[in-house]
Amino acid sequence: MIAAAALVGVWGGSTLLRVAHLPPGPIDRAWDAVVMRASGRVSRGVAEGMAVVGSGPSGTALVVAAGALIGATRGWFWGASVGVTSIVSVLDRAGLKALAQRARPDDAYGVLDAFPSGHTTFAALLGTVVILFERRTAVRGAAIGFIAAMAWSRTQLRAHWLTDVLGAVVLGSAEAVLLLAAAHRLRESSSRWRDAAPAAREAARRLPARGPRGG
Repeated sequence: MIAAAALVGVWGGSTLLRVAHLPPGPIDRAWDAVVMRASGRVSRGVAEGMAVVGSGPSGTALVVAAGALIGATRGWFWGASVGVTSIVSVLDRAGLKALAQRARPDDAYGVLDAFPSGHTTFAALLGTVVILFERRTAVRGAAIGFIAAMAWSRTQLRAHWLTDVLGAVVLGSAEAVLLLAAAHRLRESSSRWRDAAPAAREAARRLPARGPRGG
């Protein structure tokens, strides 16, 4: 319920950005000033490295690796679900970007496609998947750190405003929860059908045969 409300809220925010043509708010301007003052060669290098990790072949490799690992430990169904969840997320955020049409702090990274941050949505989605499947505190902590680092890196490069990455964290997390919950329900329904099928066949076999009626 919370995840569904969060997803609706992100779509509502995207619609509001488009309809009201909202400029970056005070929190966006303030955070942008903070990261610019703290910017340096090392921080920018780290941010650029995160940009590579969160997109293109590197991002695809992370999804495949996560799917393969989860598939090996939890079964092929859940491994495949990770891949499907990632694909649906790409389509979802593409629709949100097209709807919001928000300008980036630095248009060198794109035009009118700031909200939500695709890199951060990807990180939140993958991190939430790991958190849902992994119980070890250290691994969960690393997943949270990955999400936070990706969000910071996008503002460090001025590719996104703070609210772009915050919205992306909400979006990616909600997508992971909702899509994996849907996969769980699908799996349960399939299991119930498989369990019921033999009993149904046996019941049909026991029905008395009816001969042709005389005229």
